[in-house]
Amino acid sequence: MTGKEWSGILDSASQDSGFPRNSTFVGCKGSQPTSRGYSCSLWVLFHTMLSSCYNTSPGSVEVLRAIHGYVDSFFTCSYCRRHFLSMAERMRLMEITDEQTAVLSFWEAHNQVNERLSDTLHDPYFPKVQYPPPSLCAECSAAGGQFDTSHVFGFLIRHYRRVLTPYGKLRITGRRKNKRPKRPRRALWEIAM
Repeated sequence: MTGKEWSGILDSASQDSGFPRNSTFVGCKGSQPTSRGYSCSLWVLFHTMLSSCYNTSPGSVEVLRAIHGYVDSFFTCSYCRRHFLSMAERMRLMEITDEQTAVLSFWEAHNQVNERLSDTLHDPYFPKVQYPPPSLCAECSAAGGQFDTSHVFGFLIRHYRRVLTPYGKLRITGRRKNKRPKRPRRALWEIAM
């Protein structure tokens, strides 16, 4: 599918397509009205939820399952939904039982999407690249252009746990495993869902 074909699909979508219209996406504002925005914001939200719930209760594995369920049940872009679910099945995302693997597998899935869309759909000011680029995490790239997943994991946890919102820094409210909070708190993913 070319970028022009994708734009045509977006242009012909009905008003009840589920995509927000005339919205301002602070951290994901593209250079064109049809670039970045909603889909970028969802990726940031999902990465933030996974990273924030790492080593908490509920954990990243449960969040990954919730993301899969959301896309399967509520994501209104049927083209995007089919691609995501096919990729999730191919990567066996629903079989993951390890917290770190959940965070890294979703990162890998996002990079696969960026790779697939890099030639056909992009914002010239925000090209689809493999993330994180060396400018954000020099130690994440090993020799030969491969990623060093131990460094990538640390980067993802640090980067997405300090997401800034228009209202200030995101507060992480999940409960750490093996530690009892003084009062019950709701996890970030419960608030977002």
